Amino acid sequence: MSDANQALALAKAVHATLSANIAVQSVLGQSPRLYDHPPEDPIYPYLTYGPMRSEDIGGDDSPMTAHIMTLHLWSRYGGRAETMAMIQAVSGALEDGSWGLENGHLVSANVIFTDQFRAPDGRTIHGIIRFNATTQP
Repeated sequence: MSDANQALALAKAVHATLSANIAVQSVLGQSPRLYDHPPEDPIYPYLTYGPMRSEDIGGDDSPMTAHIMTLHLWSRYGGRAETMAMIQAVSGALEDGSWGLENGHLVSANVIFTDQFRAPDGRTIHGIIRFNATTQP
């Protein structure tokens, strides 16, 4: 399976995992607001999928791909509490490791870092989760 196929399988698995996770639903809605591109006037809070990088790290007899994915969290809550709850719920769902790929095998999954800061509009808190996953066909 090519890196592109593994990346697509991973993106689908991440979306399915976040959509079905109870903790994520508690902070992002019963049908979680997860977007590639948010609507023009989104309901807060919500998550957008950012850049994803995939790299072949396998050997001759052991194909393997490392993926780095960035998730953006957006909140209009007055403080950072809502963003912190979103970071905790999404990170927990991603690091759970019980989710699988449609085609392939998840070797490892972990959060590399999280960050949160006030967006330039002065009202929105922007959270970031950088996530690493390793897959095999």
